[in-house]
Amino acid sequence: MELMSLFDKGIKFKDFINCGEDIAAKKLKEKYDAILFDFAVINKIKSSKVNNILAFAETWCPDCQVSLPIIAKICNINAINLSILNREGHIEDMEPFYVDGKARIPTYVFMDKNFDIIGTWIERPKSIKELTAKGDESWRIDYIKGIYDKEIINEFLEILSR
Repeated sequence: MELMSLFDKGIKFKDFINCGEDIAAKKLKEKYDAILFDFAVINKIKSSKVNNILAFAETWCPDCQVSLPIIAKICNINAINLSILNREGHIEDMEPFYVDGKARIPTYVFMDKNFDIIGTWIERPKSIKELTAKGDESWRIDYIKGIYDKEIINEFLEILSR
């Protein structure tokens, strides 16, 4: 399916939060409300050519709970359109973005005004993927607590600056 058609089927962050379990929705909202960007980050966000971000996510997913509020806050700063689809029911649509033959969430597809892909970000930051590949799972609690949020933000900024 075309990205624009998929994008049009998605929902906004506020509606996504309201679709989830109360506990998951609360976590997403609390994290969103707590995010503060410094002036330099805000300037980088505002200079982006990204117009649309399509997200595949689920409210129950811890990885989504970590990064989706960051994406939503970025979108609000620069009036970037964010559209969220559940993985459930869209696994086949995610096929171009599979990792190791599987649909991973969250998957973020950064696009310009014509819905041409600028970049993607899938599941977790690079350092976490490297630790996981080595069998190291010691990062999990720190990840949920937000210790890796700056790294996630920097990876998003790299895509936004393309």
